Amino acid sequence: MKAQLTLLKFTFLAAFMLILTQLHAQENPNQLLVGVREKLMKVSDYSVEVTIKAEIPLIKILPVKAKIYFKQPDKLKLVSKSIAILPKQGFGDYPNIIADSNSYNAFSSGNETIGNLTTQMINLIPISDTGDLILAKFWIDTHNYLIIKSQLSSRTNGTMTVQYHYGEFSGFGLPDNIVFNVDTKKFKIPKVLTSDPYADDKEQKPNTKTSNKGIIEINLYNYDINAGLDDSFFKKE
Repeated sequence: MKAQLTLLKFTFLAAFMLILTQLHAQENPNQLLVGVREKLMKVSDYSVEVTIKAEIPLIKILPVKAKIYFKQPDKLKLVSKSIAILPKQGFGDYPNIIADSNSYNAFSSGNETIGNLTTQMINLIPISDTGDLILAKFWIDTHNYLIIKSQLSSRTNGTMTVQYHYGEFSGFGLPDNIVFNVDTKKFKIPKVLTSDPYADDKEQKPNTKTSNKGIIEINLYNYDINAGLDDSFFKKE
């Protein structure tokens, strides 16, 4: 009888410790988002050279070299000699999404392993239903406060999934590679790129049904951080 009671106590204790471990592993969503934002706010501005590669169904787009300038909270400028596709959604706006904790309800939906990282999934539902954003999901590296993956659903651009890879500047929350998966039905593509790429060779034009999914990959290098960019630099010419 004593042995059975001892075993029961041990089983109860083990179950209790397992629950505590799981609760500890699930950090408070709002505190986790604060940690992410605090890291991002180390950067008041930056410039970075980029190479943009886009794979959009039925559109021929060559890789483009450009330079991106950013200043808190939301100033973004792209300088390129060629026409480039830069999705602002998921690139420069998610710090603003998580900035005001009073504008959304956040809750955790468990853990997910991405590569060799265990991430915590955080869902953000805007309190107001009048804005463009419908739902935001973030997969966060809880040890380094880095967003590894995001999924933003909006009324204007549909659903966009973004994956971030970090290197030298992970301490500032700045990635060196970003991959966007976009809904080409809703994603805004420059009109000059949407002309028929098969106009001179109709025989090669495919007749099969095309996908509505596109991929945009951005490689970032040569960051210049906190150089003191002036607001006037971002004014439209």
